[in-house]
Amino acid sequence: MKQKLSPISVKDRLATIDMLRGFALLGIIIANIVWFLYPVYLQQDPTFKNEWTSFWDQSDYTAQSLLSMFVDGKFIMLFSMLFGFGMVIMQERTAAKQLNFWGIYSRRLIALFIFGCIHAYFIWFGDILTDYAILGLFLLFIHKLKPKTMLIISITLYSLLFILTTVGSLSVDPAAMTIKISEEDQKLIQSTIEVHQNGSIQELVEANIEERTYYTMRNGLYALYSGNPLIYLLANLHFLLIFMFGAAVAKKKWVHHFQQHRKGFFITWLITLIAGGTLNWVLPFVVENQQAVQTIQYVSSPLITIFYAISLIFIYHTVKGKKVLHWLTFPGRMAFTNYISQSIICTFLFGPFAFGVYGKLHLTTGIMIAIAIYVFQVFFSKWWLSKFRYGPLEYVWRSITYLGIK
Repeated sequence: MKQKLSPISVKDRLATIDMLRGFALLGIIIANIVWFLYPVYLQQDPTFKNEWTSFWDQSDYTAQSLLSMFVDGKFIMLFSMLFGFGMVIMQERTAAKQLNFWGIYSRRLIALFIFGCIHAYFIWFGDILTDYAILGLFLLFIHKLKPKTMLIISITLYSLLFILTTVGSLSVDPAAMTIKISEEDQKLIQSTIEVHQNGSIQELVEANIEERTYYTMRNGLYALYSGNPLIYLLANLHFLLIFMFGAAVAKKKWVHHFQQHRKGFFITWLITLIAGGTLNWVLPFVVENQQAVQTIQYVSSPLITIFYAISLIFIYHTVKGKKVLHWLTFPGRMAFTNYISQSIICTFLFGPFAFGVYGKLHLTTGIMIAIAIYVFQVFFSKWWLSKFRYGPLEYVWRSITYLGIK
């Protein structure tokens, strides 16, 4: 009788990974909150010192600096590592039942891409799921590589990427990096803000599609759609390398057998603390070129990501720590639903059908709202999972992946 692969049961799930995924969701909504409040076109001005943020005070700019130091890039990298980790878990389960992993995982990625497109064009322009689906195909082609090979490739290439990016950003004259927002873009920014404050559903969708188009031009997706996959791959190489790193960690079973590798985890924790802390927390106070600093902070994010992850794993393996961090497993088990719902909640709350405060809130207020939304998601996820086995979007996604859930 042919065996059928079904979603992993709750008792077989690796709670540590669910906890880390839940933690990643907290950082993601905090990092994204500014782009739930402002148009994508303001990415041209990383200083956020313009007419649309003229009401910001010093606390907002302090918060922005703290986000660059502790949040931006760090949590999406954690999400990315866990994406690669999850692929290996699925691959090992299909191999154990001698099933076709290519078919199962391809369906999973196709479904993810469709969800991502709906999210990107009809809810919020900053979707990452479409990129995960596309880059997941590249990961699928190399998933049989040995873990040591994956580690060598991911660490070596990322180190090279970091060096080139750092040298390049520091060698450029800060004045040359200053971009003046064109008059056309200024009108576009203003009209987008007005639509988000007072527009109809149709106007909101049209504005979001325009923002998504602009966003794809910046992240390489437009190049892929235009028939240049190499440009897209180079623009998003950092994500693919982090996928590979996460996949290698899963293959090595380091997290599965944490106690056996405590010394190695501690050494890695110390290295990433020193290196990542220097580049993200010390550099802003010793280098005047703040735009270069922000670039270096982002490209060195995996160091802080690994530091955060190992710190939480150590805490989770204590009695008191597990009681507290176990709460993060609930949103972590519903990460797909919670990620999409963050966009839905923020788009609704800040838009014309609720409070109409798009473009009006201080960054500090936005961050507090983001934290409040996440806390709500924690309790909602716990309640939902007490009633159902999966989150609503997880159920649909898994149904497509496994062609029906037993």
